[in-house]
Amino acid sequence: MSAVSPGREEPIVLVVAKAPVPGRAKTRLATAIGPTQATALARSMLLDTLDGCRREVDRVGVLCAGADEVAILAELAGPGSPIVVQEGNGLGEALRTGGRHSLRLGGIALLVSSDIPGVPAGALREAVGLLGDGADVVLGPGYDGGYWLLGVRELHPALFADIPWSTASVLETTLARCRDLSLDVRLLEPWRDIDTPADLAAVAVRIETLPGRRTAETLAIGGEKAQDFESKDLGGFVFVHRASGGHDTGNRRDEQRTSRRLN
Repeated sequence: MSAVSPGREEPIVLVVAKAPVPGRAKTRLATAIGPTQATALARSMLLDTLDGCRREVDRVGVLCAGADEVAILAELAGPGSPIVVQEGNGLGEALRTGGRHSLRLGGIALLVSSDIPGVPAGALREAVGLLGDGADVVLGPGYDGGYWLLGVRELHPALFADIPWSTASVLETTLARCRDLSLDVRLLEPWRDIDTPADLAAVAVRIETLPGRRTAETLAIGGEKAQDFESKDLGGFVFVHRASGGHDTGNRRDEQRTSRRLN
């Protein structure tokens, strides 16, 4: 199965991930829900993201920060999935490495965060189509002011330099950089990272519509209202970890998606 029409350049996806092990994955969440539960959530989101990408693009791998994560990520990603280790330090260098690696092998590079509760249905196909039609950059905005997807046809190192990573200004700064470079930018519909208790609370109220089956299974709501979790101790969350079962609700965005051109 391929998302690419005849004559179009082939996309390559790298999912940006940390090995889901206690003390390394979802550290901000771990302070509220504990490292074991945070690790289970990170694992589920990574697997759901890989599955969602593979439903729309044939060539999918993982981008990680260090060689010590390769074995764990390779086991989770499965046979034949490339694991790319970033060069340099920090998220900017990771994205630069990922973009350069993907563009060497294919015509379109898509870098996707693993901190999302599954991939919105159709999002990667839309990104590939926009890039194939001439957009220079496609971004999937996050509700936190960052982005969960970056797609390019050429490497633009300035998109990764001097960006205030892990702040609410990431997307705004990146868009300004694109304007400075006269790049044609398109935006997908916003989606949510799960990095903080507030993010967890926001996702909890729509758990039944999440596109990620494992993530939905890992998050089970009990006790208090989900809306109250942000201001309380998250004690109402019950985390379960099942190998299978449930169903994928990836069709939550079957309605028509529209992208935006930024001048």
